[in-house]
Amino acid sequence: MGSAIVCVDDEWDILRSLGGQLKRHFGRNYDIELVSGGEEAISLCAELTAEGKDIALIVSDQKMQGMGGDTLLIRLHALYPKSLKIMLTGNADANSVGNVVNAAALYRYIAKPWDETDLILTVSEALRRFQQEQQLAEQNELLKKTNAKLNSSLSLLLATLEATADGILVLDKTGKVVSFNQKFARIWNLLSSELTAHEDDILDIILAQLIEADALSFKTLFAQINTEKRNFFNLKNGNIIEYYLRPQQLMGEIVGRVWSFRDVTQEKQNEAIVKHQALHDALTNLPNRILFNQKFAAALSDIGNNSKLLAVMFLDLDRFKEVNDKLGHLAGDLLLQTVVQRLLACLRETDVLARWGGDEFVLLLPHIRSREDASDIAHRLIEALQPKFFLEEHCVSVTASIGIAVYPQDGIDSSTLLQNADVALYQAKKCGRNNYQYYFADAIASS
Repeated sequence: MGSAIVCVDDEWDILRSLGGQLKRHFGRNYDIELVSGGEEAISLCAELTAEGKDIALIVSDQKMQGMGGDTLLIRLHALYPKSLKIMLTGNADANSVGNVVNAAALYRYIAKPWDETDLILTVSEALRRFQQEQQLAEQNELLKKTNAKLNSSLSLLLATLEATADGILVLDKTGKVVSFNQKFARIWNLLSSELTAHEDDILDIILAQLIEADALSFKTLFAQINTEKRNFFNLKNGNIIEYYLRPQQLMGEIVGRVWSFRDVTQEKQNEAIVKHQALHDALTNLPNRILFNQKFAAALSDIGNNSKLLAVMFLDLDRFKEVNDKLGHLAGDLLLQTVVQRLLACLRETDVLARWGGDEFVLLLPHIRSREDASDIAHRLIEALQPKFFLEEHCVSVTASIGIAVYPQDGIDSSTLLQNADVALYQAKKCGRNNYQYYFADAIASS
């Protein structure tokens, strides 16, 4: 009958590229079907099913005209729960991805633009998982007919799974270890001497490697014979293990459980790097506007509960453009990085310094006791920039002008405080630069 891979994207060039890459690697064994929208994808899947073809994998873009990828994958999961689903996303929407994951519809998501090697490896693993599911289904049918051969059937199942990318642990309904494959032993660092250990010892070995919270979760899951769940375990050494637990049934009766494990440490680290890059300035590694606004909102929410003061500062480097124009952008970048090091040394642990753009920075000073606290920090910042900067063979001087707005006198929301700090910065520039000024309402009228 054959199996198909369905690709969905409303941008034809991307869809054609995706289809071409998949066809080169999987076209011999799978039909690669391309569609440009959600409704068309649903119709195509119905046609393929009517023709007797299995839909092994559905790869959909997240952002599409009409029906979005998250809605499409949730609908297709309801119709074809055994088909695996992968979402392509250029800018991961955590809520959308979370909705698809919560609906049990998502196998993986891949960031756009994708690396072809990563794409092929992920699709290969998904197809292996699909094949494993089919093999497991066939084994379950065999078990229903051959109850007397249960042990040998389990051995056959494990032999089939031995070559998979997942570590497999099989338990009977009492929790006794029936068997496990070599991948399981490698994931959990079982020594040669432990491969024939008592089943209780193996479970203790797993518990010893988990952080405390996940060890408690493992114990709870271990006691639940009919639970099906996919989630993650965090190890004390920093590794992250994805697990999938499901019961095994024979003639409608649960006869055991199968755990599958997969080391996703590198994948999660890559996700963390992408998230960090989305929230930080590439040159200085400072928070960008998005992260600063998040921290600002959190600080305002917190301060509303304890009636403390808060200050926000705009800091602009005086005549930075002259350094950039004279010495070039590379020297300018190096100067910005060195300036940031000096500024950070002046701040408290709770303060937030962010790059606003160009040579302009914004500072959040939560939990100050008085305006004098802000003045002290502003003075330290200005003093820190007084010594000359040595940029390779160049020696330059740079100063800063600072505008300050204080909550609640100068505003009670982030937009007003930032606007008033900017007005104060303008006054500092008018006062000859290399100084700091507080916002005062008459500044706008007198400017």
